Amino acid sequence: MNCSIVKNKNTNYLKLEIRNKIFKFSPTWLIEHSSDISIRDKQTNQLLIEAAELDLNLRIDKFKINRGILSINFSNNSKYNYDINDLIAPKEYPKKTLWNGSLKKIPQFNFKKFNQKLLKDILNAVDEYGFCLIKNMPTTKNGIHALTKHIGPIKETNWGNIADIKNIKKAYDLTMTERALENHTDNPYRFPTQGYIFLHCIKNSDVGGENTLADGFNIAKQIKDKNFEMFKILKDFKTFFQYKDKNTILENYCSLIETDYEDNVVQVRYNNRTEIIPYDDLNEISKYTEARSKFWKLIKSKVNNITIKQTSGDMIIMDNYRVLHGRSKYKDIKNQRYFRQGYLDRDILQSRLKTLTQKII
Repeated sequence: MNCSIVKNKNTNYLKLEIRNKIFKFSPTWLIEHSSDISIRDKQTNQLLIEAAELDLNLRIDKFKINRGILSINFSNNSKYNYDINDLIAPKEYPKKTLWNGSLKKIPQFNFKKFNQKLLKDILNAVDEYGFCLIKNMPTTKNGIHALTKHIGPIKETNWGNIADIKNIKKAYDLTMTERALENHTDNPYRFPTQGYIFLHCIKNSDVGGENTLADGFNIAKQIKDKNFEMFKILKDFKTFFQYKDKNTILENYCSLIETDYEDNVVQVRYNNRTEIIPYDDLNEISKYTEARSKFWKLIKSKVNNITIKQTSGDMIIMDNYRVLHGRSKYKDIKNQRYFRQGYLDRDILQSRLKTLTQKII
């Protein structure tokens, strides 16, 4: 390990060479990342100083390393200590297992065995695979709450808290009919989109009504690997989604594939029923519609889909940023098919998973 201070007229930083990597740290960055009680509150880990008011001409005067602890003296007469392992710790990404129609074993859990360890395993599976199936949930009207009360509040929408999904004569949405539903993500016309779907089966139809699920992250990867230009079109073109009824207007301009600053896919969207392509350059629209058509072929392909027929007491949790879901046509002769559905915001579930991970080994 080598450590040195780099100084010239316009630059002053600490250079650390370790494990065949070079790290460069500016003085202000180092002070902002100090765990000293004068800089950060120990209980909340929140900054106590106004970082934007730090002297931009601050310099590193000297340093010392002892048993992995880096002590730095700054030009404002302050001195702070740093654990080198904390400074160079790489950014950790949660494990994502991509899958297609050949997925042999779906993540499945038995609610009768519920405890905090099982809850952690459920949320881990949703984070890793984008979905899981939970058996033996209560078949009462608000049975969803038996699980969600351990995670966080159901998101209130214009349809209320938990919505009914059943065949009705005056359907306000196609989900309330017997027709098949093509693979889609829910509510892309909202900003932000709901993070997770909790689909609870109280009673299913005897004929049809199977769920189809496809891994949008895997499909996006297929596109990126085979045709990067098409991937870029789906990422860059901002289409328009809208939902309207007599009491509600919801609208959002967004892309079908969204990435983070490192170009990792963080969200896929597809909802044929609510998309309205905005006016744009003719050539741009032509390229987008062609890319969307190829995207759709992959979304509906049997190669990329698994099928689940829910029975009474089954609940599927789906990552609405990742998993596209649909439903086959059904015949509800006895008018008995009855599902309930609720949403949780993304930060709620992710926060619960992180706290459980800290508490449970």
